[in-house]
Amino acid sequence: MNVITLDFETYYDQDFTLSKLTTEEYVRDKRFEVLGVAIRWDGGRTQWYEATDDWAGEALRSIDWSNTACLAHHAQFDGLILSHVYGIKPKFWLDTLSMGRLMLGTHLSVSLASLAQHFNLAPKTVPYDLFRGRHWHELSPNVQQMVADGACHDVQITWDLFQRLSQTFPVEEYRLVDATVRMFTNPVLAGDTELLGEIWQDEETHKAALLEELGVSGADLRKQWRFAELLRAEGIEPEQKLGKPDANGEERWNYSFAKTDDFMRELLEHEDERVAMLAQAKLEAHSNGVQTRTNRLGWMSTRGPLCVYLNYCGAHTTRWSGGDKVNWQNFKRGGRIGKAIRAPQGHLCVVNDASQIECRLLNYVAGQEDVVDRFRAHEDPYVALATAFYRETVYKAKAGDPRAAEMEAKRGTGKQGELSCGYGAGGPTIQATAKKGTYGPPVILSAEEAIRLRDTYRQTHPHVVRLWDTAGDVLKKMNAGLAFEWEMLTVRDKRIYLPNGSMLHYETLAWHEDEEDKGQRGWRVQTRRHGWSKMYGAKLVENIIQALARLHVAQAWLRCQDAGLDMVSMEHDKLIAVVRTDESEAAYQFMRQEMSRPPPWLPGVPLDSEGYISETFAKPEK
Repeated sequence: MNVITLDFETYYDQDFTLSKLTTEEYVRDKRFEVLGVAIRWDGGRTQWYEATDDWAGEALRSIDWSNTACLAHHAQFDGLILSHVYGIKPKFWLDTLSMGRLMLGTHLSVSLASLAQHFNLAPKTVPYDLFRGRHWHELSPNVQQMVADGACHDVQITWDLFQRLSQTFPVEEYRLVDATVRMFTNPVLAGDTELLGEIWQDEETHKAALLEELGVSGADLRKQWRFAELLRAEGIEPEQKLGKPDANGEERWNYSFAKTDDFMRELLEHEDERVAMLAQAKLEAHSNGVQTRTNRLGWMSTRGPLCVYLNYCGAHTTRWSGGDKVNWQNFKRGGRIGKAIRAPQGHLCVVNDASQIECRLLNYVAGQEDVVDRFRAHEDPYVALATAFYRETVYKAKAGDPRAAEMEAKRGTGKQGELSCGYGAGGPTIQATAKKGTYGPPVILSAEEAIRLRDTYRQTHPHVVRLWDTAGDVLKKMNAGLAFEWEMLTVRDKRIYLPNGSMLHYETLAWHEDEEDKGQRGWRVQTRRHGWSKMYGAKLVENIIQALARLHVAQAWLRCQDAGLDMVSMEHDKLIAVVRTDESEAAYQFMRQEMSRPPPWLPGVPLDSEGYISETFAKPEK
């Protein structure tokens, strides 16, 4: 197969740029214009083709794309231009940006300039400032030549990066990169513009009613000092946190009003309904996730099929993450937005989810045979822990059972413990999760009861606890630079290699002690470009189990693709395909079979899956 490397240069301006628009919005905008394209031909020759008189189009159409792989850096961008503007769909996509995420980790920048610097290649030379807001014919011949030379230089950098990254890039992962790019560049899903508009308006009406009921304005809530006054009027003293030093290096304190602050989380669950409503209104005044998403999807649907943008290896655990300012990774099953995403006419969405996959993998890898046996026998996996915690028999009640509501709540506590305590959750987290009703009806646990649920889990899952201890020893060995085998994993150079050769990065692993001697000490690691995360045995186990779950789902994805299914999206442990209506049942059964198939690197693990067939992303109502 031939490999063509390309890089488009396009018109942009201060308000028409990728920093302010999504990739899809930018490429499909009426103002979009290709200035030209640099191509590195398979033999090594690089050449610039300006768009004037369709020279770029002629060069691109001269390529036999049925036998050609296309290499780019940020292939979603170049690929959407290729498909949307020129109607070209290469046989295969290669993307150095995606490859860089897996090979270098999520804690480093993988821009073309950063990767060139990392591998000691010549820096980028495209003079972007010289053509901002200017069309090709408005540029002087000298600037045109600088743009052309810079673009040709970029395609050579991209090719050189590919040569370096491909030396150890796992072969299987190439197909996943290609599939990820195609979800965006070859879109098929339709958006229900009318329903998306209704959802947006309903949120707007809800916000207006909430503000009216509270007697405040959005401006009041957006001002930190004013919101603090509103809380004090309710008898609550706002909590503050130490922020970044000011220009003079002096300490600066900020209010703890971020949605991730514990103070705001507590306000959202405050027993005084007005206080809880104020907190909710405060967060919505700054940003309403539902409105933002429906707005972007709604406008996208007016421009064409919905482009699904996923970041390959966007998470430290190698899982995909949402990208392009539309997070396709967390559509709620049965949610209204899911109902607004439809299969094209004559087709249906086939959805399949790997059931309790993390719990199954965790207990199997740990050797917790009693839990594994319950999964293998298709028994209820949650009632055993609930029974041990409540010290009475807990069962899954049937309709009409007078104790149905009680049993549902108690079983939910067992479900929470089984699914969330496997990674070392502590009392406060358990208490807060139970109150939110994440795993069933909301349950109010005292601090003592939350600790007892934690301890009950650990007493009934000794092999899982032992796995945490082993992982703690692995951290020490990894930090010492040792190389060794660990179950189906290989550890070397502060990386943990998965069965297919992909890897988790711990090069930044370091022991940290609080400089102010507050007793805070332990391992930490950088999983993002900014900030550190605590690392300990149970957390390392969580990373590994999630990576193994991702690997299983990815390999099932490829088997479904090999069977001819058009995979259009995925959400963590869920795969979504679009198939012809008359083939939907067979496709569903095949997907379920593949998602339940034990992987060759863990042949005895009992897996299962569930799903549905629907006209939309949402599960059909019964």
